[in-house]
Amino acid sequence: MDAQVLKVIDAQHAVTYVVSEGGLWPETACGRTGDDRTMIESHDYVLHLEGTGSKTGIMTADEDGLPALHVASPPEFGGPEAVWSPEHLFVAAVSSCLMTTFRTIAELSKLDVVAYSDDSSGHLIRDESGLYRIESVLLRPRVTITDADKVDRAIRLLEKAEKACLVSRSVSADIHMEPTVDVVDPA
Repeated sequence: MDAQVLKVIDAQHAVTYVVSEGGLWPETACGRTGDDRTMIESHDYVLHLEGTGSKTGIMTADEDGLPALHVASPPEFGGPEAVWSPEHLFVAAVSSCLMTTFRTIAELSKLDVVAYSDDSSGHLIRDESGLYRIESVLLRPRVTITDADKVDRAIRLLEKAEKACLVSRSVSADIHMEPTVDVVDPA
């Protein structure tokens, strides 16, 4: 299969992806010169965490120009309320990876997606060793399309995205998905 180039535009960014047998990659991650579409073998995501209290901190990723993110232990472990916790960010990573992977696959498959949302949850347990871990993540993606004949296709693309999501593939927690596809009048 020859590599294809796909431009995905959202409200804040225009991202160009290169699609080949080796996978789906942001163009900035590819060594592309002319017809050379060599994919990267690895990439490092660099961040800095500065502790601001006994259970709070501020995370930054200056190399990527990301805004600062306040983080803390969750209230269940003595942290403050209304601050993102590692547990929330874990579930958010799985959920957002599914969304971005699905949206890219849907675009490549020419499936017109009107809306996407997900109400996900992560189940924390204390295991037999007495240590905590996220045992499972439940994803409940809700996709809205305009063609009732493509509901099964949308479900298949969600399943494909879940299998391809690099975050889901990188964690030991069980990932479960309960997808819903709504159809709206294109008018």
